[in-house]
Amino acid sequence: MLNPNSEIPTLLEDIPESEQHALLEKAATWILRRGLTTPAIIALETCKPLNFLGSQFLIAFSPFVQAIFKGDEYHKFALILEKDANVEMLIELIESQS
Repeated sequence: MLNPNSEIPTLLEDIPESEQHALLEKAATWILRRGLTTPAIIALETCKPLNFLGSQFLIAFSPFVQAIFKGDEYHKFALILEKDANVEMLIELIESQS
């Protein structure tokens, strides 16, 4: 896949595991601060079987997601949510911090 901006990854494998975890923690913290624990968990559990499509829907919800992530973090977060284990990790982070 062509990548016009070499700093923004196009594959999940291009994002280090430590950065993936940090972005998931950032999302969990944002969700908890706004009292959105229950709706977030319901949405994540509902979309888990279709997480690849769900990650693509982040484009449609970009104004909301960009409130959490700036710049290339947004694109990285969309890539991270393509993987089942990362969706489950986000749910676990939200539950453990609530």
